[in-house]
Amino acid sequence: MKENTLFNSKYFIYALFFLLFVIGTLTFRDYGIGIDDKFHRLNGFYWLDYLLSFTDFNDLKSLVKIKLSQISDISLPSTIEYNKYSIIFDVPAAILELALKLDNPKEFYEVRHYLNFIFYFVGCIYFYRLLSLRFNRLISFFGCVLFILSPRIYGESFYNMKDIVFLTFLIMGYFYSFRCFLTYDIKNLVFLSFISAICIQTRIIGLALPLSFIFFYLLSILSKKSDLKYFGKIFLYSIATFLFLIAIWPYLWSSPLKNFLAVINNWSPSIHIFFNGNYIPNDFLPFSYIPLWILISTPVLHIFLFTIGFFLIFKRLYQRLVSIDQNNLSYDIWKGVKEKFDVFISLNFLILMTLVIFLNIKLLNAWKHLYFINVYLIYIASFGLNNIYIFFKKKNKVVLFINILILSLTLIAFKMYKYHPYQGLYFNSLVSDNYKNKFEVDFTALSARHFFERIFESKKNDEKIFIGTASWTPLIRTLDIFKKSEREKIILVGQDFQRADLIFSNNISEVDKTLNDKYDIPKNFSKFYQLKIDGAILYTIYKKNNL
Repeated sequence: MKENTLFNSKYFIYALFFLLFVIGTLTFRDYGIGIDDKFHRLNGFYWLDYLLSFTDFNDLKSLVKIKLSQISDISLPSTIEYNKYSIIFDVPAAILELALKLDNPKEFYEVRHYLNFIFYFVGCIYFYRLLSLRFNRLISFFGCVLFILSPRIYGESFYNMKDIVFLTFLIMGYFYSFRCFLTYDIKNLVFLSFISAICIQTRIIGLALPLSFIFFYLLSILSKKSDLKYFGKIFLYSIATFLFLIAIWPYLWSSPLKNFLAVINNWSPSIHIFFNGNYIPNDFLPFSYIPLWILISTPVLHIFLFTIGFFLIFKRLYQRLVSIDQNNLSYDIWKGVKEKFDVFISLNFLILMTLVIFLNIKLLNAWKHLYFINVYLIYIASFGLNNIYIFFKKKNKVVLFINILILSLTLIAFKMYKYHPYQGLYFNSLVSDNYKNKFEVDFTALSARHFFERIFESKKNDEKIFIGTASWTPLIRTLDIFKKSEREKIILVGQDFQRADLIFSNNISEVDKTLNDKYDIPKNFSKFYQLKIDGAILYTIYKKNNL
């Protein structure tokens, strides 16, 4: 295998993206409907209705109001109270639903999933472009493969309309930040300001992008006084970011400062989370919560390469800091712009992780709200990979290096295939089956689709089926994708278990199930069926004994 004629070919990266696009296009219908899908559809039409109120498109207004009236169930929160969510995905998805004239719930949820995948696909392209500013084509290619073969991120790319979209724009933001570090031209700064505004609107933690970019500019002045000439451009970048943010976020239009502060102080529910075998209030998560989740749900190869990269970057940074001449304020903590890229990404990662852990931010569903961290994990892993590659190259063992890497990546890809369509629930090989079930597995209830499909397959007549829910999961939202004749068979009775024929159960609970009997299975029910993926229990069905 010749290094210079195969993976260094630009056609190899084209083939990778073509394969990713084809796989996503062929499989996007396989994924279940998460509990967030319906709310984001409601959010999209809510804000589209608001935007249309400034226009004279009366027919379109009427159609949107009809759509809004059709999106309702008792489990959905009111958009009047929960109106601070991003519109970057939701409004275009609503417009697409109207443009395609979709009326079948299954179809418009699937189209939303495909659109979600397209955002992710664009993010993958930008991640490769980001890596190519720092590494050679070989490492950029394999770094991009590492990103794609991040099972939880890939799985969620079909239905996570907040975190994956934010991850995509954050990648774009770092790409344009790198471009600006190379040359502070107006074009790059305008792109960066627009992307920065989108990041902030999508997730308030997106503030880290413009703040860190400005901080690093100021830091660079210490060693390169000539960069002071760009101060005016950086000031204009700050103003442009603010103006773009106001322009693209209708929630801020009526009262920018007041509403922006309301977003920062946005309320999150206080519930119990099943973590490491215990039900823990999410107001008081242990410091180990995020690190442990990342450790057990990220491929071992990624963790190994990240550890090497993280150690080497901070070792080099430490050596730079201790060699500073105390009598000379003109110094470098990085040598060259590529080192600056490394420090920029690594310090962003370290600071954000520290803030999230020690500020005790309320979290739900593993590290779902922190999936944007994957951009840091894989960049730093790519740095580690690059150093291993240099070591093998010095030993004239590049072919061995590539073969080992391909084998490792193939094993990850095979396990992702094994998990399909539940890659978003992935656990790595370090975790035993018993240990997997000490954590909440399917918070977004993707498996509820499988649950209802199993019921409909077994019940061919029109007999009503009464279903109890021993879980915080709102099963009613998943029913939308089924035919009316099938939906009418289902009577959801919540925790009124004695009316139930079957009870759906998982480890998703807003209360401590060891102290609260709200979801206790009655003694006259027995385990009937259990769905497991790679040893992890997604849900269990209990059946009344006399049926």
